[in-house]
Amino acid sequence: MSSLYFWLDIGAIAFPLALSFNKIGHFYKRWKAVFSAIAITGLFFISWDILFTIKGVWGFNPDYLLGIDILYLPLEEWLFFVCVPYSCLFLYDQFLILKVKNVLKPIEKYFDFFMMGIAAAFLIKGFGNTYTTTISSLVLLFIVVVQLTKPQNKGIFYLCYFIILIPFALINGILTGAKTSEPVVWYNNTENLGVRLITIPVEDFLYYFLIFGMCWVLFERFKNKD
Repeated sequence: MSSLYFWLDIGAIAFPLALSFNKIGHFYKRWKAVFSAIAITGLFFISWDILFTIKGVWGFNPDYLLGIDILYLPLEEWLFFVCVPYSCLFLYDQFLILKVKNVLKPIEKYFDFFMMGIAAAFLIKGFGNTYTTTISSLVLLFIVVVQLTKPQNKGIFYLCYFIILIPFALINGILTGAKTSEPVVWYNNTENLGVRLITIPVEDFLYYFLIFGMCWVLFERFKNKD
């Protein structure tokens, strides 16, 4: 069990990485845009992660880690910010390559309002709690930026996000203690709403939305420059 988090990272990326060389999508040909988007997003989130770890907003159980720390974060946490965004962008890219119908296009703007409503509700309810206040504020700011910049394929992004919530719930559930005696990643409940879906803090659903969302916007921008 000392390598559980590591194997969850590997499990998240293994299938998308293996299919990155398939004849249909040739995802590897867009790696420059992919890893540029991941690097910028990762720099932002890792900086945030280090600060919150130091402040005790969350932390990591060494019983489930390899024991390699870099700047206050375990190696597995660094890998997380590569493996998870890569998998999200792979699904998004494949939907575009396969020309999956953008069924959400007529109502995609309402999903912006929906996510803003959730973020605003969290912010009002948990204002002053470090995690709740930070992630809610950032999601509100992100959606405003999306409204102004109008990145392509918003409906496909939302469709992929809702699909990704299934493996997200599985992986994050394990990380937060659904299948272990103690959580791999623990949260200080005084810094969040204290509301969980199974074992997952509700703020994490916004957290994943922001990670994927930033990668999507940056990927579209970099991809169009190649």
